Amino acid sequence: MRHGDRVKKLGRKKEHRKMLMRNLCRSLFIHEKIKTTLPKAKEARRLAERLIEFAKRNDLSAKRVIYRFIPDHKLVKIICDDIGPKFVNRHGGYTRIYRLGPRLGDGAEMAILELVEKSESGIIDLRRKLIERRALVEEAGKKEKKEKVKKEKKSKEKTDVKPKPAPVKEKISKKARVKQEKKEKKQAKKGRK
Repeated sequence: MRHGDRVKKLGRKKEHRKMLMRNLCRSLFIHEKIKTTLPKAKEARRLAERLIEFAKRNDLSAKRVIYRFIPDHKLVKIICDDIGPKFVNRHGGYTRIYRLGPRLGDGAEMAILELVEKSESGIIDLRRKLIERRALVEEAGKKEKKEKVKKEKKSKEKTDVKPKPAPVKEKISKKARVKQEKKEKKQAKKGRK
Protein backbone atom coordinates (compact mmCIF):
# COMPACT_ATOMS: atom_id res chain seq x y z
CA MET A 1 0.00 0.00 0.00
CA ARG A 2 1.18 3.52 -0.67
CA HIS A 3 -0.88 5.55 1.79
CA GLY A 4 0.41 9.11 1.97
CA ASP A 5 3.34 8.37 -0.35
CA ARG A 6 2.98 11.55 -2.39
CA VAL A 7 6.67 12.38 -2.89
CA LYS A 8 9.06 10.28 -4.94
CA LYS A 9 12.17 9.91 -2.77
CA LEU A 10 14.57 9.33 -5.70
CA GLY A 11 16.98 7.65 -3.27
CA ARG A 12 17.90 10.96 -1.65
CA LYS A 13 17.36 12.81 1.60
CA LYS A 14 14.99 15.78 1.64
CA GLU A 15 17.63 18.51 1.25
CA HIS A 16 19.46 16.71 -1.54
CA ARG A 17 16.20 15.98 -3.37
CA LYS A 18 15.12 19.62 -3.02
CA MET A 19 18.37 20.91 -4.50
CA LEU A 20 18.19 18.34 -7.31
CA MET A 21 14.73 19.58 -8.29
CA ARG A 22 15.87 23.20 -8.13
CA ASN A 23 18.84 22.48 -10.38
CA LEU A 24 16.73 20.53 -12.88
CA CYS A 25 14.17 23.34 -13.07
CA ARG A 26 16.92 25.93 -13.39
CA SER A 27 18.43 24.04 -16.30
CA LEU A 28 15.00 23.58 -17.85
CA PHE A 29 14.29 27.31 -17.78
CA ILE A 30 17.72 28.19 -19.17
CA HIS A 31 17.88 25.60 -21.97
CA GLU A 32 14.12 24.88 -22.29
CA LYS A 33 15.01 21.19 -22.75
CA ILE A 34 16.88 18.75 -20.49
CA LYS A 35 17.73 15.07 -20.61
CA THR A 36 17.43 13.11 -17.36
CA THR A 37 15.97 9.90 -15.95
CA LEU A 38 12.21 9.40 -16.17
CA PRO A 39 11.40 9.59 -12.41
CA LYS A 40 13.47 12.78 -12.06
CA ALA A 41 11.76 14.28 -15.10
CA LYS A 42 8.30 13.52 -13.68
CA GLU A 43 9.15 15.16 -10.35
CA ALA A 44 10.85 18.16 -11.98
CA ARG A 45 7.78 18.63 -14.16
CA ARG A 46 5.61 19.12 -11.05
CA LEU A 47 7.81 21.93 -9.73
CA ALA A 48 8.36 23.53 -13.15
CA GLU A 49 4.65 23.71 -13.93
CA ARG A 50 3.93 25.20 -10.54
CA LEU A 51 6.59 27.88 -11.10
CA ILE A 52 5.19 28.66 -14.56
CA GLU A 53 1.76 29.19 -12.95
CA PHE A 54 3.34 31.86 -10.76
CA ALA A 55 5.26 33.32 -13.71
CA LYS A 56 1.99 33.82 -15.59
CA ARG A 57 0.81 36.15 -12.79
CA ASN A 58 4.04 38.19 -13.05
CA ASP A 59 3.59 40.25 -9.90
CA LEU A 60 5.96 40.87 -7.01
CA SER A 61 4.65 38.11 -4.76
CA ALA A 62 4.84 35.60 -7.63
CA LYS A 63 8.45 36.60 -8.31
CA ARG A 64 9.29 36.10 -4.64
CA VAL A 65 7.79 32.61 -4.67
CA ILE A 66 9.80 31.73 -7.77
CA TYR A 67 12.92 33.18 -6.17
CA ARG A 68 12.50 30.82 -3.23
CA PHE A 69 13.00 27.88 -5.60
CA ILE A 70 15.42 29.50 -8.07
CA PRO A 71 17.61 32.01 -6.20
CA ASP A 72 18.85 33.89 -9.26
CA HIS A 73 17.41 37.36 -9.96
CA LYS A 74 18.25 37.34 -13.67
CA LEU A 75 16.72 33.94 -14.22
CA VAL A 76 13.57 34.89 -12.29
CA LYS A 77 13.24 37.94 -14.55
CA ILE A 78 13.64 35.73 -17.64
CA ILE A 79 11.01 33.29 -16.34
CA CYS A 80 8.48 36.03 -15.59
CA ASP A 81 9.11 38.22 -18.64
CA ASP A 82 9.89 35.67 -21.38
CA ILE A 83 8.59 32.24 -20.42
CA GLY A 84 5.45 33.10 -18.43
CA PRO A 85 3.67 35.21 -21.11
CA LYS A 86 3.95 32.38 -23.67
CA PHE A 87 1.61 30.25 -21.55
CA VAL A 88 -1.09 32.85 -20.78
CA ASN A 89 -3.69 31.06 -22.93
CA ARG A 90 -2.85 27.60 -21.53
CA HIS A 91 -4.31 26.11 -18.37
CA GLY A 92 -1.69 23.51 -17.45
CA GLY A 93 0.40 21.17 -19.55
CA TYR A 94 3.34 23.52 -19.93
CA THR A 95 5.92 20.74 -20.29
CA ARG A 96 6.15 17.44 -22.14
CA ILE A 97 8.18 14.30 -21.54
CA TYR A 98 9.63 12.11 -24.28
CA ARG A 99 10.78 8.65 -23.25
CA LEU A 100 14.14 7.63 -24.70
CA GLY A 101 14.55 4.08 -23.45
CA PRO A 102 17.10 2.55 -21.08
CA ARG A 103 20.53 4.05 -20.45
CA LEU A 104 23.42 1.82 -21.47
CA GLY A 105 25.33 1.94 -18.20
CA ASP A 106 22.72 0.99 -15.62
CA GLY A 107 19.50 0.51 -17.60
CA ALA A 108 17.74 3.52 -16.05
CA GLU A 109 14.93 4.77 -18.26
CA MET A 110 15.88 8.12 -19.79
CA ALA A 111 13.61 10.95 -20.84
CA ILE A 112 13.66 14.45 -22.30
CA LEU A 113 11.75 17.11 -20.38
CA GLU A 114 11.00 20.24 -22.39
CA LEU A 115 8.74 23.26 -22.43
CA VAL A 116 5.82 23.06 -24.88
CA GLU A 117 6.25 26.67 -26.10
CA LYS A 118 9.91 27.07 -27.05
CA SER A 119 11.96 30.15 -27.82
CA GLU A 120 14.24 30.55 -30.82
CA SER A 121 17.63 28.88 -30.53
CA GLY A 122 19.44 32.25 -30.68
CA ILE A 123 17.51 33.53 -27.66
CA ILE A 124 18.25 30.35 -25.72
CA ASP A 125 21.98 30.71 -26.48
CA LEU A 126 21.97 34.34 -25.33
CA ARG A 127 20.15 33.37 -22.14
CA ARG A 128 22.66 30.59 -21.44
CA LYS A 129 25.62 32.88 -22.08
CA LEU A 130 24.16 35.56 -19.83
CA ILE A 131 23.77 33.14 -16.92
CA GLU A 132 27.12 31.37 -17.47
CA ARG A 133 29.01 34.62 -18.10
CA ARG A 134 28.05 35.92 -14.70
CA ALA A 135 29.41 32.76 -13.07
CA LEU A 136 32.64 33.09 -15.07
CA VAL A 137 33.01 36.74 -14.07
CA GLU A 138 32.54 35.83 -10.40
CA GLU A 139 35.17 33.06 -10.67
CA ALA A 140 37.59 35.44 -12.41
CA GLY A 141 37.05 37.99 -9.64
CA LYS A 142 37.89 35.37 -7.01
CA LYS A 143 41.06 34.38 -8.88
CA GLU A 144 42.15 38.02 -9.13
CA LYS A 145 41.67 38.49 -5.38
CA LYS A 146 43.76 35.40 -4.63
CA GLU A 147 46.55 36.59 -6.95
CA LYS A 148 46.46 40.05 -5.37
CA VAL A 149 46.79 38.57 -1.88
CA LYS A 150 49.75 36.44 -3.03
CA LYS A 151 51.48 39.50 -4.52
CA GLU A 152 50.96 41.47 -1.31
CA LYS A 153 52.48 38.65 0.75
CA LYS A 154 55.50 38.49 -1.55
CA SER A 155 56.01 42.24 -1.42
CA LYS A 156 55.81 42.19 2.39
CA GLU A 157 58.39 39.41 2.51
CA LYS A 158 60.75 41.43 0.31
CA THR A 159 60.35 44.68 2.26
CA ASP A 160 60.59 43.09 5.70
CA VAL A 161 64.25 42.52 6.51
CA LYS A 162 64.54 39.52 8.69
CA PRO A 163 67.05 39.86 11.52
CA LYS A 164 69.85 37.37 11.56
CA PRO A 165 69.21 34.62 14.03
CA ALA A 166 71.28 34.73 17.20
CA PRO A 167 74.12 32.27 17.23
CA VAL A 168 73.16 29.05 18.85
CA LYS A 169 75.09 28.32 21.98
CA GLU A 170 76.51 24.90 22.26
CA LYS A 171 74.57 22.62 24.48
CA ILE A 172 76.51 21.71 27.52
CA SER A 173 75.66 19.54 30.45
CA LYS A 174 74.71 20.91 33.88
CA LYS A 175 78.01 19.96 35.44
CA ALA A 176 80.00 21.73 32.74
CA ARG A 177 77.78 24.81 33.05
CA VAL A 178 78.22 24.90 36.85
CA LYS A 179 82.02 24.65 36.46
CA GLN A 180 82.01 27.42 33.87
CA GLU A 181 79.95 29.67 36.18
CA LYS A 182 82.36 29.06 39.06
CA LYS A 183 85.31 30.02 36.86
CA GLU A 184 83.56 33.20 35.77
CA LYS A 185 82.82 34.13 39.40
CA LYS A 186 86.47 33.56 40.39
CA GLN A 187 87.69 35.71 37.53
CA ALA A 188 85.18 38.42 38.46
CA LYS A 189 86.49 38.38 42.08
CA LYS A 190 90.10 38.57 40.90
CA GLY A 191 89.19 41.45 38.61
CA ARG A 192 87.71 43.39 41.54
CA LYS A 193 90.79 42.99 43.72
